[in-house]
Amino acid sequence: MIKDGKFGVHETIALLTITISAKVFFSSPSVVVAKVGTAGWYMTLISAFVAFLATVLLIRLLSIYPNKTLMEIYEIVYGKVVGKILSLILFASILITIVANSREFIEVMKVYDLPQSPPSYLLILLFLAVSVLAYLGLETIARFSKLMAFFLLLVYISVLVLSMKLYEPHRLFPILGYGLDTTVLSGIQRSSAYGEIIIIGVIIGSLHGLKHAKRAAYLSLIISASIITTALLAFTLAFPYYTGEEITAPIYLMATLIEYGEFIQRIEPLFFFLWNISTVISVAALFYVLIIIYAYIFELDDKRPIIIPLGIIQTVEKVSAVLLLPIHFNALIWYNVGMKSRGVFHVNEQ
Repeated sequence: MIKDGKFGVHETIALLTITISAKVFFSSPSVVVAKVGTAGWYMTLISAFVAFLATVLLIRLLSIYPNKTLMEIYEIVYGKVVGKILSLILFASILITIVANSREFIEVMKVYDLPQSPPSYLLILLFLAVSVLAYLGLETIARFSKLMAFFLLLVYISVLVLSMKLYEPHRLFPILGYGLDTTVLSGIQRSSAYGEIIIIGVIIGSLHGLKHAKRAAYLSLIISASIITTALLAFTLAFPYYTGEEITAPIYLMATLIEYGEFIQRIEPLFFFLWNISTVISVAALFYVLIIIYAYIFELDDKRPIIIPLGIIQTVEKVSAVLLLPIHFNALIWYNVGMKSRGVFHVNEQ
């Protein structure tokens, strides 16, 4: 039987922060630029504020029902049948998040690093890494997150600092992007970017009380918002907004363009480390939360036997999602590979 174990505030903060902010290393910055232009870097602060308000309500709910998980609260408030249905909805939403994040990870891997590798092969490798962490339990995932958090943060800051030669302050203008109303509305809509904070209500039994959960939730939101904001700000400074929305993985591309003389260049392996480890931790954390919810719904005491079946289900869904990619994405893969090999990713402005 897998025991969820107990862990402290620091482990929880590291786990939540990595789970929330890992998506910024994919195509999220490009999507934001397409919606709000140059205003993306402060639009995400609006999203974080909305998520903060939702977290306040979540913490208040957990304080009304102490020592109860979100699934147990559903059943107390709505009854067993409706509570199970709501837990199933939560299960489905997290499963969709896992599939979407994994699919995007595989897409970017195919574009920049492994264009000839079958998606199923990459997904199986990801599934194996995630399954090992899930097999070891939630406490292991949380402590591994804490162990890697400082290294990941150091690499992230290094990439931003070394990319300073790419920054052009005039690219922040027009400062209002596509309009203040569009920015505010998009900020509210994209508050779901911080939606992984809800897992605090599922894993609260592994924390040392509501006080620790409250502190971890708020601090992880603040740190995640800081990481996402600085990433979007750096991206806006490095690339004009009219080309930024066409870049598949902006932060990765910034790392490839870092060059200081003949010896300090092509440092994207550092980012590759950051990118892979953060993705594995993020997917593993969400996958284990999925296992917790499933075990609760069907009243299973031993979570270990359902790791492989749930892993196979999500892997099949991921493969299906990749196979259903539009045809033009394959062209995008080879276009990016060709441009990368010719060194023409540098943006020249007239």
